[in-house]
Amino acid sequence: MNKLVWMGIAAVAAVLLFMVWMYSTFIDPSPTTAVVKPPFNAFAYEVNYTLVFTISFSGVTVTTEGWFVVGVGPSGNYSFGTFTSLPLRGTSTYKSATEGDTAYTMTCLHGYCTVDRKKWSFTGLIEGVNATRTAVGQCRHLSYTGTLYEERGVLNPKTSPHLVEDVLGNYTAYICEVNGVMLSANLTATALALGETIHVTMKIEAVKAGPYRPDTYRLILKEIKTHK
Repeated sequence: MNKLVWMGIAAVAAVLLFMVWMYSTFIDPSPTTAVVKPPFNAFAYEVNYTLVFTISFSGVTVTTEGWFVVGVGPSGNYSFGTFTSLPLRGTSTYKSATEGDTAYTMTCLHGYCTVDRKKWSFTGLIEGVNATRTAVGQCRHLSYTGTLYEERGVLNPKTSPHLVEDVLGNYTAYICEVNGVMLSANLTATALALGETIHVTMKIEAVKAGPYRPDTYRLILKEIKTHK
């Protein structure tokens, strides 16, 4: 083999060694999971959720399914969504927005809409009495890594617009939060309603989460307040 061939082989070997050195020096060979920074926090966010809520008693199960959006931000809070109950097959829609300490809510069923105005007291999607919460690990939803909480308390639907009236019982929920914002929740409860034992389940999952939209807030508030 002539001298030029040997020189070529030596040059290629030198390049390969240099590439191996670069790889081992600047690239971590261990696999890593990319951390996605969420574009929201507990003080400003908009999340689109799906909801499945069931009540079973005396051999009958009533299921409510739907979706709803919750927006929380400095201008004011807003929410809107659609729910269908089975086997009742009734579909209702609602829109809600706050102004100061007042909440305006418009609910529509079968083309008939009513507007309710009351003092704002809603603090979360799951309203519990004497609730305790414990961090039990990490969770992952919508490519975001958050904290998984186990929450136990007394379910009091009179404080929550998403549940039925006159139900009181103990519940356990597992909630995934990212930056203080709930992205999923699974709740089970055994309760009493009108003297009967009932079983309640609720599953909420975020399908989209992003920053707060002040234009949406203003539009919803105006629509509700001008409704006739």
